[in-house]
Amino acid sequence: MKSINLMKRVFIRSLMKRNILTLMLFGAALTSSAELKVDFQRKYQENKAEELLGTQKYPEALAAFEKLATTAKDPLEKAMWQARAAEAVGLQKGKLEEGLAMAKSVADEPYSVQAQMELMFVNGDYKRIVKEFGQEDIAAWPPRRIAAGYRRAKDEDARSMALYHRGSAHYHMGTGEPAEKDLEKAAEFAVNNDQKVAIYRTLADMAAQLLKNKEKTFEANMKLTRLTGGSPVFMGFLGAAAYLREQKKYDEALEVLRRMPLPDEPMVGNYSWPRDKLFAMGQTLAEAGKTEEAIAIYKKMIASEKYSDADKELAKKALEKLQKPAE
Repeated sequence: MKSINLMKRVFIRSLMKRNILTLMLFGAALTSSAELKVDFQRKYQENKAEELLGTQKYPEALAAFEKLATTAKDPLEKAMWQARAAEAVGLQKGKLEEGLAMAKSVADEPYSVQAQMELMFVNGDYKRIVKEFGQEDIAAWPPRRIAAGYRRAKDEDARSMALYHRGSAHYHMGTGEPAEKDLEKAAEFAVNNDQKVAIYRTLADMAAQLLKNKEKTFEANMKLTRLTGGSPVFMGFLGAAAYLREQKKYDEALEVLRRMPLPDEPMVGNYSWPRDKLFAMGQTLAEAGKTEEAIAIYKKMIASEKYSDADKELAKKALEKLQKPAE
């Protein structure tokens, strides 16, 4: 009998322990679920605030950023949202100086300076950027998160954005070497695809127009071919292929052109790019001595219903030139 009672007590204790463990696990699950819900709500609020800024609803964006600042988890996050609030003010017509004053008052220097530079850049005040922040050692800043903006997939690094703005300012002012140094450093810190596209597109244009350096232009264009995007990236493909064709590296040029993420016929939103791609391929093939392949490309354009009469006329002239007997 004592043995049976002992077994009962052991069983009850075991059951109680299991129930306590179950309750603890259940409580932990509830806590985790609540934290996930809070994180999701916070991310939604951040995205909404950035969307308001990106769609130029500045007063609404200001209110959203101020709310995020008051509920920030630490001083650094608070500074980030205060800087964004300053931008929401400074981007409004006639409120640049008010926004700059707000940005200057942000306690964290990297966030403060980055916000000031962004406002100056958007307003085209390139000289002021260089005058006030030309000696700022931006690359030495500690990492600073810039929350993912409107339609951006990831957060960005404040160092990349500030260096891009100063490098672009130097470019607009005609000072090539400082522009190149800042833009190349900006690329090192860049996180987002779109940020990298902006940097390398500016580098390519600057190297071509200001430095007059074909090799550096080609390098920047090749960097663009490894990114995703529309016109700025397509320009990179065509520019890189043109340089390779000029160097008589026809196979490499064709490889670059074939990698262009485009159909062979126009589609809504990219009308000119398929045409430019095919003309570039036709020219490259013709110079490489692959005449029949070049002819096939031009015939395909002429037969297509999606190309304009003007495009077809250009294709016919190119075709006639290839088919004309050598004199």
